[in-house]
Amino acid sequence: MFQQKEVEAKIRELYPDIDKFGIFVTVKKDKLVGATNYAVQLEKDTRTATFKLGIDDVKQCMAGNRCALITAELGQFIKRFIDENYSIAEAG
Repeated sequence: MFQQKEVEAKIRELYPDIDKFGIFVTVKKDKLVGATNYAVQLEKDTRTATFKLGIDDVKQCMAGNRCALITAELGQFIKRFIDENYSIAEAG
């Protein structure tokens, strides 16, 4: 399993718009015994969005590949709360 801070750092590296728009991101491991999911929270001012990443998505991210779920969630968050004209490059 990957450490929470390592996953956070990799997400920030792969998605520089997080820092560009001043979005706070936290990653927490699922606390259930044997669980492999991670909860990712995006926060800007009083607005938050939380979603779960499965281990396959985390492995893709840690390998340096953008994850479709993070791409979609981040894009929706920025469009909804920061810049309605925003578009993010597709994962791949």
